[in-house]
Amino acid sequence: MKFIDEFRNLRLAQALIKKIKDNTHHPIRLMEFCGGHTHAILRFGIRKLLPPEVEMLSGPGCPVCVTASRDLDCAISLSRVSGVILTTFGDMVRVRGTQENLQSARTGGADVRIVYSPLDALKLAEKHSRRPVIFLGVGFETTAPGIAASILEAEIKGLKNYFVFSLHK
Repeated sequence: MKFIDEFRNLRLAQALIKKIKDNTHHPIRLMEFCGGHTHAILRFGIRKLLPPEVEMLSGPGCPVCVTASRDLDCAISLSRVSGVILTTFGDMVRVRGTQENLQSARTGGADVRIVYSPLDALKLAEKHSRRPVIFLGVGFETTAPGIAASILEAEIKGLKNYFVFSLHK
């Protein structure tokens, strides 16, 4: 595959490292924020190849990368409780727990639904007032306020079937 194989070309990688070394004249700090990036940097020894002026910093990771398998296992278990509607952002559906993911739980009969915001989950709770609706809350400080607002809105509306399983970091 043309564009994939180019990333595996040793000569190109060596030329790129040489170019970085030749053009680095002052300290540079770069942060990789995705766990996948961090793993690749470690796996291929990229830090050792870079000149000492280039410092690589590991960031917090995205919510998908930093969610523990055991937490996903809990979410999967919740999705299997009779009558429960488990809602989540789309990127969490294929994240693997220790044995499976929410997609396979859905295939097995669990009612797992992808929503674009916690307010969509709140609407489901209004529509299905006799069923518990659980929103899988993931993320950092950017997603927490919206999810907190959905809890306050559920209280204002008197919804007793809306829950949040918070996995915030």
